Amino acid sequence: MRVQNIVSEFPHDRKKGKVSHLFLNRRCALLAMEDHPNMSRHVHDFDELVFILGGSGVHVVDDDKFPIIRGDVFVLRGSHKHGYTNTNHLYLVNVLYKRDYFESFKEKFSDLPGFQALFVHEPMYRKKHKFKSKLHLNSQQLEKLFHLIHLMSLEQRDNWSGTDALLEGFFELIIINVCKFYSEVSSPRPKALLRISAAIDFMENNYTQPISTLLLAQKADMSESTFRHTFKEITELPPIDYLIRLRIEKAVEMMVKDSSVRVIDVSLGTGFDNSAYFTRKFKEIMKITPMQYLKKERDKI
Repeated sequence: MRVQNIVSEFPHDRKKGKVSHLFLNRRCALLAMEDHPNMSRHVHDFDELVFILGGSGVHVVDDDKFPIIRGDVFVLRGSHKHGYTNTNHLYLVNVLYKRDYFESFKEKFSDLPGFQALFVHEPMYRKKHKFKSKLHLNSQQLEKLFHLIHLMSLEQRDNWSGTDALLEGFFELIIINVCKFYSEVSSPRPKALLRISAAIDFMENNYTQPISTLLLAQKADMSESTFRHTFKEITELPPIDYLIRLRIEKAVEMMVKDSSVRVIDVSLGTGFDNSAYFTRKFKEIMKITPMQYLKKERDKI
């Protein structure tokens, strides 16, 4: 299995551990490398969807080390220091994409089963899960994705006016397929993350409404006791504590956007029906009161 005619000579510049690839004004691109060498940790200003097509190695992310083998698929945030060691005929293909582009397809595919789990929550909780929630493809799945990767690689060399649209189209097909494969996993760790992701998605979309642990457990298709245990194991927070932090984050966003807003309006607008409770939780998390935070924002004007 080889990707033919792929652009693998992206100009790059390493200064102080930062790597930059030229996208040629494109929002996504392919980069393939056979016999990938060991690479010291670095960061970059784009993210990657990584496919391991052969060989093996150890992926170093921040201070953690994770073994990788043929069939592994994972998302890599460029802001995390990462590198490769102990590579053995490692053959990988990266689909590189700009972060503003991610926001556009995040909105488009947020309801796609597996998307949040693979692109958002697995990278977020990778350290806790020790990389056991990653996607691992069987031979048939890998062959199907390889076909799309190969077609995308062929288009990448073309300078036709519609090339960018074709590249993004192939990338979206790849995204849809990897999400489908992730949603079909039977391994316990990915399956648990997939279910917890459904509950987190529900919170993010309905944080202004009353939400109980029982309701979240139903969204995750788990018993309430199993959901509580699994949720805390993955996020290190009980479900309701997670919801409160999410609401406080939304409250901060409201105050940054409009520092003239009233505290009671922020409280009601983020799902708190008691402004005193909101103030207590805000101070607990942000270390200052909502009024003090608003004053800081007003002083910036």
